[in-house]
Amino acid sequence: MTYRAEATARYPGGRSIGLGCWTSHSPGRALGWVRMRAGHVAQQLGAPYDGVVHAWLEDAVGYRWARDGLVAGIPFMFREVDADGCTYTFVARPDAHARTSASLQTSCAQARTEASPQVPRVREAA
Repeated sequence: MTYRAEATARYPGGRSIGLGCWTSHSPGRALGWVRMRAGHVAQQLGAPYDGVVHAWLEDAVGYRWARDGLVAGIPFMFREVDADGCTYTFVARPDAHARTSASLQTSCAQARTEASPQVPRVREAA
């Protein structure tokens, strides 16, 4: 079984930005990536959001529950909303499509490219 972990930020207007993804054959590693990314975002957001995330990171029973759920095929999601209304979502889920290792990394790279902000092309005046 393959597991996929993803992090996204969605602005109140609906625009979504990918914050990274990870694939693994281990549910614990996929969930570990979610925890690591959530910790990074919490550190950047600061108080009071980091307190909620750190409490979740220290919850060993909750971690085991989420990992066991992944093994059983149940996705896990952790979501936090900041003061500006931006929603940060961290998901670990079983990957429904069996793929090779190379195509897993390609799909993460495509997700990053598709979610990255598009810069308008500017033509120089003649």
